[in-house]
Amino acid sequence: MKISVPFNRLRQCARAARRYRAVGCASAVAWTLLAATAHAQDAAAPVAPEALQGLTTPDAAALDAQLEQAGATIREINLTVDNVFDPSNPKEDKALYRWANKVHVRTHDAVIESALLFQVGDRYEARVLDESARALRGRGYLADVTIGPESYDPVANTVAVDVRVRDSWTLAPEIKFSHSGGQSEWALGLDDKNLFGTGKHVQIIEKSLIDRDETLLSYGDPNLLGSRVRLNAGFTDASDGYRHSLAVERPFYALDTRWMLGGNLLNEQRIDPMYDLGEEIDEFGHDLNGFTMQGGWSHGFADGRVTRWLVGLTSTEDVFYPTIDTPQPLLLPENRKLVYPWLGWQLLADDYREMSELNDIGRTEDVALGRSLFVSVGLADTSYGSDRDATLLRATFQEGWEPGPGRLLTLSAGASTRDEDEGLQNTIVDAAAHYYARNSETRLFAATLAFTATNNLDSDSQVLLGGDNGLRGYPLRYQAGETRSLLSLEERFFTDFYPWRLFHVGYAAFLDVGRVSGTDPRASPSLGTLYDVGLGLRLSSSRASGKSVVHIDLAFPLNGDPTLDTMQLIVETKGSF
Repeated sequence: MKISVPFNRLRQCARAARRYRAVGCASAVAWTLLAATAHAQDAAAPVAPEALQGLTTPDAAALDAQLEQAGATIREINLTVDNVFDPSNPKEDKALYRWANKVHVRTHDAVIESALLFQVGDRYEARVLDESARALRGRGYLADVTIGPESYDPVANTVAVDVRVRDSWTLAPEIKFSHSGGQSEWALGLDDKNLFGTGKHVQIIEKSLIDRDETLLSYGDPNLLGSRVRLNAGFTDASDGYRHSLAVERPFYALDTRWMLGGNLLNEQRIDPMYDLGEEIDEFGHDLNGFTMQGGWSHGFADGRVTRWLVGLTSTEDVFYPTIDTPQPLLLPENRKLVYPWLGWQLLADDYREMSELNDIGRTEDVALGRSLFVSVGLADTSYGSDRDATLLRATFQEGWEPGPGRLLTLSAGASTRDEDEGLQNTIVDAAAHYYARNSETRLFAATLAFTATNNLDSDSQVLLGGDNGLRGYPLRYQAGETRSLLSLEERFFTDFYPWRLFHVGYAAFLDVGRVSGTDPRASPSLGTLYDVGLGLRLSSSRASGKSVVHIDLAFPLNGDPTLDTMQLIVETKGSF
């Protein structure tokens, strides 16, 4: 006699138990797993559930552990792709929503299956199921993803896995407008992140940016010809030049992937403006040409982490020249050509949290807490075609902690430099800390501290501070220097207001404090520490693809140049709250 007990009632509890602020829950299926391990030799005579009265069902982690300890294998994968709107919900059983569902092409099953990291016959591993859910959410065109055990057969020691996703609306006109620091940008076109349900990304967009106007055509395929190979190609025709890019890569698509191989090409022509006090003070032409070929290998996932080795060859060439409008730039950078083989090492720890109402509204957010470390060294030499000998060093670090209930802290840092005959050149060190404290179900305190330091910075780059990088009460690119510090404090409010079942609404009150130090040879001296305060409205839609949050902020500068506007209106789309 076979026993197959559904886990459907556990699905929501298991998902919640893996989330921030979640607790374990109970269900009547625990006895099947206990019977399978304690009475495997007599599975045909199952223990009645009433014989195990008083036992509580394990939470999601314990349930997963029991399936893994029993050595269960996956016997089937049941996939469900839900439409954008749920007609079983009376609030969404409306003519407009039914029409939207009718014209929307659901994501093809094969597209979802191509992202899964498990298949029928594999041993059940909760870690792999969770990683598959993260991979699907990372594609940007799914509103919700749930993967978990559906039913268990103790006789065959097999489990059915349920994969359920809900589509976002992906085919939409790209209509964007942003206004910040007295400058406006807009975009108009078509953007489909899931073309006809195939998972392919197509963009045709006309943009008006601060520095240039652009016409963009791009194409992306995360599973080229059904493989694990990713393809991204872009063509941009700009008012000051063009940009052509191509990247083809078979990446480390999972923690346990053993090898990767890929490369990319870039050909670009543009005009680079330099800024001071929010105004353009200099410019020069800039041609970029480069390519990278790289490969990597790993022994796979073990003891909660993975290490990888990477090797590659990179060539970059930067050519600078005066423009027609600026025949004598204040500071024309020197040309550079660097050709170098390089070696890299990476460490990744598998420690993630599923959270919500953190940096978005109404979406599941995958937050990495595990340690991530990458270091690389490259050797440029004139014999390879470089215009100089140099050692190129780069390192990045990221880690997170939960210092207490409802608390989260993440740290990230990066550094890069070139060691040439004259010493270290273009040294850049970045560090950032993000702290979150949940005050209630609807309120969250968020603090960000970011720091950038440079030494012998290449003259085609600037360290800028203003309305475009966190100092919201001031013009874009307001101050320039050699170091930048920024502290932002924000109280976030999440509401249940869900107009037309399309937009989640939140709002925020914030304080920004920032300053630059050191001297940019083209810019004015630092004005010291600058402050602003403000209020903002946040709109986020889980119905639409991508993770974009519309910001509408009113920010008030508290010091600085007395000729500044007393209020800045900022309308922009960001990737987070």
